[in-house]
Amino acid sequence: MLLAWAAYWLGLVLVTLSPAIAAGWRLSQQPHGRGSASAGFGNGMLSANIIDSGRTVWAGSISVLTLALFVAVPPLLLWLVWLTGSPRTNNAGGMSVKNERARSELDAAKPRIGIIDTSASSTSKRRAREES
Repeated sequence: MLLAWAAYWLGLVLVTLSPAIAAGWRLSQQPHGRGSASAGFGNGMLSANIIDSGRTVWAGSISVLTLALFVAVPPLLLWLVWLTGSPRTNNAGGMSVKNERARSELDAAKPRIGIIDTSASSTSKRRAREES
């Protein structure tokens, strides 16, 4: 399940940010001062720009709510599908064997009911002495 979530998040980053990553890589390989990159947060929006030689080569923005939904909802749906799809009777056969063993152990313990508790025997000895 964790691997499926990690694959989803990695795929999400690669699909949505691959143009920005490529533009940033090209910008980093050019001489200093030829381009710029900026990112910011305001009014519930995340935004970023990459500018090369005065021309915008990549610009993107997303609301924080949309980003949270992209990050959280698909893994939650994967978990729900996994939860409803997994059979609940995987260990049902083992449970019946355990129950039979516990039942037989209880039956074996029945003759032991007559064993006297040591704390109870000391009080009964005291009563016997007091009565005599």
